[in-house]
Amino acid sequence: MNLDKIINFLLYLLGMAFNLVIMAVVAYAVWYFAIAGFELGGSLAYDMTAEGYDYEIEFVLDEDTPAADVAVILEEMGIIGSHWLFRLELFLMGRVRTYAAGTYMLNRNMSNTQAHQILRGSAATQAPEEIITIPEGWTIGDMAAYFEYREFFTAEEFIYVAEEGHFPFAFLNGVPNRPNRLEGYLFPDTYRIPINPTPGDIILRMLRRFDEVFDVELNDRAYEVGLTMDEVVIMASIIERETRLAHERPLVSQVIHNRIDTGMMLEMCSTVAYVLDVQRDRLLYADLEIDSPYNTYRNHGLPIGPISNPGVAALRAALWPVDGDYLFFVLINEATGEHYFSRTFDAHIAANQRARG
Repeated sequence: MNLDKIINFLLYLLGMAFNLVIMAVVAYAVWYFAIAGFELGGSLAYDMTAEGYDYEIEFVLDEDTPAADVAVILEEMGIIGSHWLFRLELFLMGRVRTYAAGTYMLNRNMSNTQAHQILRGSAATQAPEEIITIPEGWTIGDMAAYFEYREFFTAEEFIYVAEEGHFPFAFLNGVPNRPNRLEGYLFPDTYRIPINPTPGDIILRMLRRFDEVFDVELNDRAYEVGLTMDEVVIMASIIERETRLAHERPLVSQVIHNRIDTGMMLEMCSTVAYVLDVQRDRLLYADLEIDSPYNTYRNHGLPIGPISNPGVAALRAALWPVDGDYLFFVLINEATGEHYFSRTFDAHIAANQRARG
């Protein structure tokens, strides 16, 4: 085969490939616009009918964000119906790599094109914002009281939406049907939220942050140690409430793992305190007899659900306990929060007596 024939053959293949690409783009375009014609401004990402939310929503980007990530977030928020269709439209209009940080006024009834045009505007609409900081270890009840104090909405409204709202995160499929179903998954952090937020605005941000934090590394580690994500969150929620010292978290985790492995009851005071109507500095012996699936003095294994919303350090401690054979710990310094850890019951009793003076 001479050189001219080779060149002609290569040009023929190149032409065929080009034609196939054009046909594929046209087919996708036809498919897209056929579906887009039936779109009703995007499906709702979560059911907030009980909350009576407005269709207008302030969309906050804390930093320049890849367009593909923004598309996923917009789908979760119900502003667009499909992040795949949104990205296809970006491709047809010309590649868009990022959207600029800022606060954008969007609407759940707008089309993909309208949302894109706002996000690609010369500058974001700078809507007024609120800043909230949720500490590690807070419960949903703590958050509800805080939001009521900030005069966002009533505590009852927040608790109701946390119980009854529908949020499109795959990890929630692994959460059993139980009271306080989002407890443990409202990630503690600092958030920028719109003025006059709805409970759903805040919950959606907190769940999205949890989804970011509980990443592939943590999922792989949970699989490696034979725990479900929910079990990890429950353990971490106990660790968060049992100690406020960073270096003690892996030790508390060691005690929890060792007690479960040896068939002992966890006997964690924090799990009993979670169900008490009145909070006290020290539990009474009568408190330990409360009939509740959260009472780890009466039930083996982990409680039915998380007892707080843990931070990333507690989640990692639950998955990476320090090696050792501790089975007990007792508070020895109320001012610093320091505990004494013991391997035997006799050593634990002695430490307890020293702590009480």
